[in-house]
Amino acid sequence: MIAWFEDLEVTRFMALRFPPSIEMENEWLERMAKSQDDVVWVVEFEGRAVGATAIHQIDWMSGFGTTGTTLGDKSVWGEGLGREVMQLRSRYAFTQLPLRKLKSGYFDGNEASARAQAAAGYREVGRYRADRFIDGKWVDHIITEVLRDDWEKSSTKPTRARPEQRSV
Repeated sequence: MIAWFEDLEVTRFMALRFPPSIEMENEWLERMAKSQDDVVWVVEFEGRAVGATAIHQIDWMSGFGTTGTTLGDKSVWGEGLGREVMQLRSRYAFTQLPLRKLKSGYFDGNEASARAQAAAGYREVGRYRADRFIDGKWVDHIITEVLRDDWEKSSTKPTRARPEQRSV
């Protein structure tokens, strides 16, 4: 994972500006493993780790969590993996956890994240205007969410991946 965060193209649309050290990454992984309010998965493709996805800061009383996905291995970009991972994560949140809403967001210009979130049922609910400085300009932070009720009514439930190709 460290190598992913050293690639400016991978971190371009992330809040992360400086790559973490190995010690920092190990501390984060240990903290996530112990957390009662975070669920993190490694994304595998063809037998290798290519990214991660998570539901963070779960508010069990209010029934929501904040989601995020990183596909750090650029060789899988454009394969629809982000969409599939987000759909599977939503299915888990709404069928295995008592959550009623997932919150997320992306920075304007991150078309891959916008498409994947929309395909997973997320809808824009607001934006922080001129919130981040990316590629020499200030861009909006687009806030999204998917509600359990909307997810249940929609056709965004994941299509089955072929087991020989993908596992999440």
